Amino acid sequence: MSLTFIHDFQSKLYSVLSNDQEIADSVKKIYFGVVQDGKCPFLLINIIKADDLSRHRESIYSVDFQISAYAKDHNYQLLMRLADKIVAVLAAADSYFAGYVIAGIRANDLQFEKAKDLVMNKLTINYKALIKKEVGYELS
Repeated sequence: MSLTFIHDFQSKLYSVLSNDQEIADSVKKIYFGVVQDGKCPFLLINIIKADDLSRHRESIYSVDFQISAYAKDHNYQLLMRLADKIVAVLAAADSYFAGYVIAGIRANDLQFEKAKDLVMNKLTINYKALIKKEVGYELS
């Protein structure tokens, strides 16, 4: 399994989210990894698992990922608006990136965690994507 597509997929998610004006206006930053002392509100794109489902000459990958939105305790409504917007933006996004096609993408569930430290709430959208390598695409 070529792992470069995971970075390319994560970058595609980043560009789709950051290019949406409403999302860009609502968050201060979008992160790829563990965040310490991030400025709220912010988004975190986290790849959970990638499975290689390839057969013969067809490269197919199943990718589980999360997009989490963090906001201060009083911004609960912001998290809900962001979640709706993120689901809509990813559903409508162009499905091509770096020689791959997103054959399907689905939001499986949402998880809301109320701030235990009375500082930050977290809303996580769990996704599953099926990604195929475009036929005839050669990496340069």
